[in-house]
Amino acid sequence: MALGETMDGPKSMALASRALRTTRAAALPIFAWPFFGLIVACTCWVYLIQVLDAERVQFERRTYEASSRVAESQAAQLSRDLTMIDQILVLAGSHWQAVGGKPEQKALDEVVGPDKAILNISVFGAEGDMLFTNSPEAWPRDELDSVTGLPFFAEQKRSTTDTMFIGMPRKMAGQDQYFIRFSRKILDAAGSLAGVVVVALDSEALIAPYDSGVLGTQGFVTSVGLDGSTKAFRINGGGRQPPAIPSSLRFALDSSAGNIYVAGGDFGDTVSRFISWRRVDGFPIVVVAAADQTEAQVALNERRIGSIRVAAGANFVLAVFVVIATTMSIRFHRERRQLALSQAAYRKATEGGTEGFFICKPVRGDAKAIADYRVVDCNDRGAGFLGTARQAVIGAHLSGMRGGLAGASSIKALLDKAFRQGSAEDDFQLEGGSRQEQHLRVGVVKSDDVLAITVRDITLEKSHVADLERRSNEDMLTGLPNRAWIRRNLPTMLERADKANAKVAVLFVDLDGFKLVNDTFGHGAGDEVLQHVGKRLKVAVRPNDHVVRLGGDEFVVVLELVGNQSEAEHVAERILHAFHAPFSTSAGTASVGTSIGISLYPVDAKDMDTLYQHADIAMYEAKTSGKNRYHLFNSAFYDAMRQRTKREKELRAAIAENQFVMHYQSRVDCKTSKVTSLEALVRWNHPTEGMLGPDEFIGLAEETGLILNLGELVIDLVCTQIAQWAHGVYACVPVSINVSSRQFNERDIRESIASALARHGIDGSCVEIELTESSMVVDPRRTADNLRAIHALGVKLLVDDFGTGYSSLSMLHNMAFDVLKVDKSFTSRLGIDESGEVFFRAIITMAHSLGMRVVAEGVETAEQARILEALQCDELQGFYLFRPVPAEELPGSLHLDSLSAAH
Repeated sequence: MALGETMDGPKSMALASRALRTTRAAALPIFAWPFFGLIVACTCWVYLIQVLDAERVQFERRTYEASSRVAESQAAQLSRDLTMIDQILVLAGSHWQAVGGKPEQKALDEVVGPDKAILNISVFGAEGDMLFTNSPEAWPRDELDSVTGLPFFAEQKRSTTDTMFIGMPRKMAGQDQYFIRFSRKILDAAGSLAGVVVVALDSEALIAPYDSGVLGTQGFVTSVGLDGSTKAFRINGGGRQPPAIPSSLRFALDSSAGNIYVAGGDFGDTVSRFISWRRVDGFPIVVVAAADQTEAQVALNERRIGSIRVAAGANFVLAVFVVIATTMSIRFHRERRQLALSQAAYRKATEGGTEGFFICKPVRGDAKAIADYRVVDCNDRGAGFLGTARQAVIGAHLSGMRGGLAGASSIKALLDKAFRQGSAEDDFQLEGGSRQEQHLRVGVVKSDDVLAITVRDITLEKSHVADLERRSNEDMLTGLPNRAWIRRNLPTMLERADKANAKVAVLFVDLDGFKLVNDTFGHGAGDEVLQHVGKRLKVAVRPNDHVVRLGGDEFVVVLELVGNQSEAEHVAERILHAFHAPFSTSAGTASVGTSIGISLYPVDAKDMDTLYQHADIAMYEAKTSGKNRYHLFNSAFYDAMRQRTKREKELRAAIAENQFVMHYQSRVDCKTSKVTSLEALVRWNHPTEGMLGPDEFIGLAEETGLILNLGELVIDLVCTQIAQWAHGVYACVPVSINVSSRQFNERDIRESIASALARHGIDGSCVEIELTESSMVVDPRRTADNLRAIHALGVKLLVDDFGTGYSSLSMLHNMAFDVLKVDKSFTSRLGIDESGEVFFRAIITMAHSLGMRVVAEGVETAEQARILEALQCDELQGFYLFRPVPAEELPGSLHLDSLSAAH
């Protein structure tokens, strides 16, 4: 088919384009197969995990039900048995009284019944002498010689109530058998102790035979006293050695019934058990049934592992299937794509399109080089882009046309490029005279020895892109340039400043009090203020300066080609003056100030980011200096900020890694010279700087909120040390812990203390809490409630640094503090003037009237100690007596020979 015969209009180009789109759509199945495989695998795994979790929950529920039934049945039976034994004790005692203290076996059998004759029944007099027994062999000689010291006799003699006492299991001499003694008082006519009747019973008689089918091979049944002592015990195979009751189970036995899972390590073996317990009605005994379902658990785990292996195998098969399907899809897509490209190239070369289109054939000159191009065919729209009619275009040489696209100087270079490379594309801008400029996109594809050219008008697209670019660089609220604009244009300004040997100043402008406007009048009024701010800034700066809104209430002013810093300062003063007048909004009149930071290029920074950062830092310095002012960038302030940031980072790491140690400073009683308490003082063992005192980090911790976590850590460290002192010299000396105002008001300090006491097993009386007066002024009612809750733990409360805060007499009275610690600034005045003694005398009188003890802090001289002792101060603390030291360096004795001996 001839070339001219195939070029019949735009339809051919549309078909080619549609073929390419169809080819791209065919690629979707390539990605669908892996996605499908992933969805199926995830669904199967989720379902499998749910099924396995359901099996585990069902297994645990059945196990707890089985152990609960055994515990409930055993508790009921034991209640009946203990009631019967108690009745026998009562009958035996009554019989003893009836026969005048001379019981006979035959008569006793008639009283308790012939079926109880097998019991070991004994009667002792008030002095421990045996009056009667039907089993002499059950009483070893050493026990008969010291009956009054045996637990049953001592308990009945001590107790003021007439109740049955249940003893601990005891081993019979020469046997593997354990027995338990039950005892009850015999009272004379006056209600005094006349004797004790004792019934001894084999401990296994109190527990039914062990059922391994219910509780498993490693389970057990036991009866336990409320103190955790084992009374009777059965395990599989008749074992008689009672187990050690774990501490976790002892805590749970405070309730009348329940279930708990106990790991094997808690029992001292490797067997984990499901525990159920029931309180025996009317007696201080708990029946514990422990179910060992090891075999069932193993079977369950084997099923889980088997299921997971099957699922993994299925996933592997699915993965193989997905790989094969994806590979086949890729191969099919590649073949389709090659076919589509061939068809598209042919159609572009032979068919027309809906856009401007024409076919050109090269015209060769000397040495067969392409000298020009001749138009073989075109559509009407294509001819229009060339500036003439279709009839005038076909057959004409490109160089002979002057209108439209043909007049563009680079059109031939584009065609040459396409002829060399196979395709090319470029945009052209045509002058429209009085009309709007026209933008064309020209695409060229080589097919055989001709070029298929498509032309599309993209004027509207270009206009839309330009509008989007303008919008992307403009703040929508104020109409000012935005952050994107300054990041795009500031580097160019710096380059111009380098060439002109000038400077560029960046003024970071932040509004003061803008949040109050939003909170008072609403965000609508806040937007009006921002619009007014933009206008005032434009008026305040010079004509060639740039005002930029970064966002929120932050603006930047860029001064280009500045000679010296005084020019920037002059503009900053004009801006400050512009904000003196209030702003009128629809909601009312608002007053807003501004803080300005100034940074100069290249004096303060060598690049855009650093210049902007230094201006921001200078603004922050203006804020911290009192606001409504400007500051030039100060490298010393910047270094201080960096050092603070570095210290904050180190402090966070120190808390996470527990780099802190506690030192302890003793408080001494004025009268006895005895150490009455220790104050815990935290120290930071810095990895590189060594031991740091609290002045180095406590203030920063307060500002950043890290004091909350640090306070929790200090409480734990102190309680750990108190627990280690449980049997030492300082076992009875309480330790006071300083609690910051933020920690007290932002955390549940009562819960923190209670948790630490329970965790370390120490009593509340071992801990004292020191609070500053500032901690109590935030919310006095809540403070009083918190202090009462802490007091309920047995913890003493101290007012620290008294005299430097805002506490009043009524506040101290309502807060119910135990100790008042007078700040060291007042102690330092003692011996210098009389006002110091007057102040201390007033404080001591007031504190004693409120039932509080007084501690003088900062005692550094013997003269101060003498004066305080004369003023009847209760306790002293300071370097004159003891310096803060680690726990291992504390004095070995709690008593000083005298206060004058301290140093």
